[in-house]
Amino acid sequence: MDEQLGFLGLARRAGKLCAGEDAVQAALQTGRVRLLVLAADAGEKTVRWTEHRSQGRLPIACLTAGREELGRALGWKSCAVAAFTDLGMAAAYAAKLAAADARHSAVLEALEEKQRAIAARKLAKPRRRHEK
Repeated sequence: MDEQLGFLGLARRAGKLCAGEDAVQAALQTGRVRLLVLAADAGEKTVRWTEHRSQGRLPIACLTAGREELGRALGWKSCAVAAFTDLGMAAAYAAKLAAADARHSAVLEALEEKQRAIAARKLAKPRRRHEK
């Protein structure tokens, strides 16, 4: 679990993770969220808010770590919700979660499918030559 929490801290320092309801809400409104992360002891209101905002389109990873542990990993006193804004980092984190607990394999599969779809779009897009 320490490795998973350390990865969250690394992602935050890299600017690929936002934490706290306000930052997550702002990222959701701009459409940048790739994976939502919830602490095990997140409040019922926070869980409902997160599920409502994701509208079934975004994967949600429920951790076994509590708010205080998640907060410490992110450099805060306490944190109940965080969101990855980078697809590659989100998939790497989901792979760590799935390796530790099989219930996260659906989250990993959803993120891998998203990566495959993006790669297919990039291949299908014709390249244009830019002339000077």
